[in-house]
Amino acid sequence: MEFDSVREAMEFLISYNESPRKNMKVDGHEPSFEDLQEANREALYSVCDLLGMSDLYLHLGEQTA
Repeated sequence: MEFDSVREAMEFLISYNESPRKNMKVDGHEPSFEDLQEANREALYSVCDLLGMSDLYLHLGEQTA
């Protein structure tokens, strides 16, 4: 998931998190907590990229290894 601007990403995050789960579909079913978490994570990583702060998430794999 990529956005053209921080504003676009923030608009997505706000509308996505304000929507009732019953109105959302992931692969034809109501999204699980993990589905919601993944969408939020991808949007946040995109914001980091737009702001030149990708280092905030790129090192995460190193901490869990």
